Amino acid sequence: MKKIAFSILIFLLVMVITVTTSLYLQRNSRSALLCSSLDDSIRPRNYCLMNPFRNKQPEKMAERILQELKIGNAEVIIPYLNNANEDEKNRFLENEKKYQIKNWRVGSREDSEDEISLMYWVSRQNYHKDHNGSDHLEAVNFYFVREENNWNLQDFRAGY
Repeated sequence: MKKIAFSILIFLLVMVITVTTSLYLQRNSRSALLCSSLDDSIRPRNYCLMNPFRNKQPEKMAERILQELKIGNAEVIIPYLNNANEDEKNRFLENEKKYQIKNWRVGSREDSEDEISLMYWVSRQNYHKDHNGSDHLEAVNFYFVREENNWNLQDFRAGY
């Protein structure tokens, strides 16, 4: 009996070490280990299982901006509206003031060697509800580019 318990313990230890090593080795190539939806809508709202060893710098930067938007500082996005014309910039600012973010969660993350695309599902104040009465979620996208060893935010996009 002790021999079986010891064998099971050794097997579990080897499995934990193998999984941990695998996740660590994939930290730069697989930040999102699995993304899956709980609904079958046209635009499913994904939930992601993230690699605990991923570079979290871009997420921390994005979440600082989301926190600023949550407290009403819409101007925080101005430096990151690089691909928007003046009308689009004004629309982003108006909508961010009108529909302040309440909360968010990661919806997807795609990494390449020099770029990261990070998408969050956000719920907003004063925004319409889904057919079941819950907050309607919209996408907010952040696009990062690597410059030397740092990830710099290049563009911000949001759906309203």
